[in-house]
Amino acid sequence: MLFKLPKEQRLAQKAEHDCGVVVFAELADVPEEDLRRDLPEAHLGRVTVQGWIECLEGRGFHVYKYNGCPTDVVPCAHLVGPEQSYDLTQFHWVYRDADGDVHDPSPVSRAMPADDPRMRDLLLYGQRVLTISLTARHERMGDPLRTG
Repeated sequence: MLFKLPKEQRLAQKAEHDCGVVVFAELADVPEEDLRRDLPEAHLGRVTVQGWIECLEGRGFHVYKYNGCPTDVVPCAHLVGPEQSYDLTQFHWVYRDADGDVHDPSPVSRAMPADDPRMRDLLLYGQRVLTISLTARHERMGDPLRTG
């Protein structure tokens, strides 16, 4: 008999609003310290979507931006938020790994398994705003809503 244990959350933010640093470091496979140096206000949550795109393109990636949060784009970063909120400080980034499991660096999600169906389907988030995925400059994929 084979038992499948829940997949633990593997990301943890270090400050209240630095989820983007943790998520994009994982997505781009770069050290968090490099992103913190490149974007000094990232730990305060003051980097716009365009700011993240420019940073990643500056690191040699093709950046793809999708409206909404499709579950079949992996790995990627999703911008999510609570239902009926327009306060930008309540929106945050989560990471979808190559298996489709969702890692939320917020301490609130620490106990929720990344492979829980509610995480995989993003049901815990009332608003699913957009998705960012990357390819290295030498790779190519279809251009959904290509930016830049």
